[in-house]
Amino acid sequence: MRLGICITGSFCSMDDMLYVLNELKDNYDIDIFMSEHVDTMDNRFYSAQDLKEKINHIVHCPIHTTINEAEIYGPNHLLDAVLVYPCSANTLSKLSLGINDNAVTMLVKSCLRNAIPIIIGIYSNDVLSLSGTHLLTLYNRKNYYIVPIFQDNYKQKPNSVIACKEKVKETIEKAFHHEQIQPILLGYKKM
Repeated sequence: MRLGICITGSFCSMDDMLYVLNELKDNYDIDIFMSEHVDTMDNRFYSAQDLKEKINHIVHCPIHTTINEAEIYGPNHLLDAVLVYPCSANTLSKLSLGINDNAVTMLVKSCLRNAIPIIIGIYSNDVLSLSGTHLLTLYNRKNYYIVPIFQDNYKQKPNSVIACKEKVKETIEKAFHHEQIQPILLGYKKM
C-alpha cells in the first residue's frame, strides 16, 4: 500500500509527526508532501533544513512541495490513502472550503477524485472555537477520516486539541474499510 503523508505548519507537533513516520514506515510505501511554510520556515522547534533531514533519515524519498508535483498523483492513481499529519487549522479550513493553493491541498483534491481515504490528524489551538466548524464539515464528508483528538492543555489553552499519535495507524486501517475509528473525542491529556 502506498501512503501520501502531508505535513503542514503546526510546528509544535513535528516530533509527533516524526513518531508517526517511524510507526508507518515499515507498513507502507510513503510519499512526503509538505506545505510551503514547513518547507521554508525555521521555527523555535526545528530549522526547515533540519526537519527535512530528519524526515529523510526515516523515509528515504523526495519531499514534494509544489502544486505541480502533487497534481499528478490523482489522475495517475499513485496513492491508496493520504494522511495529513499534522493538519493545521489553516489547512483544515482550506480543505473544508475547497481551497487549493499548495502541494498539500492539491494532493488531497487530486486524490479525492479516486475516492481514496483522506485521514486528518488535526493540531490547532482553536478547534474548539473558530476552526471547529471546518473539522465537523470534513467529519461529515465522504472519504474523510479523523484521527482521534484530545485537549492537550485545557487549563491554559481550552480551545486547543491535538490528534492522538498512537491512534494514527488504527485510523488508517479502519479508513481502508471506510470506517471512522471511534471514539474520536478522547478527553484531555493528563497534566
